[in-house]
Amino acid sequence: MTRLYDIKDVMSRYGVTYHTVYRWRKNELFPESVGVGKLLWTEAQLVEWENRKSVQMRAPPTTAAQKRRATKDFRERQEAANATLQRHESNRNNTNKERNK
Repeated sequence: MTRLYDIKDVMSRYGVTYHTVYRWRKNELFPESVGVGKLLWTEAQLVEWENRKSVQMRAPPTTAAQKRRATKDFRERQEAANATLQRHESNRNNTNKERNK
């Protein structure tokens, strides 16, 4: 009997979110589901897709240390983005002040 993978299985297998799988489907980058009323894929479909696309899969963080590292990386990127946004706002305010003089 062929194993069927639902959306949660696919998310876990590829370490991606629901939105990524949805985007792949919308852009026709992912196989059509075989389920009626529910998103289901056969293992053969997934393996064929992996081989065809030569997709490099990333495993989701599995250990507590990996999860902390991923969270830290996210925080660092978020802080850098906030600093950039503040710098842009400051530059815009300075430009507006100079125009008003």
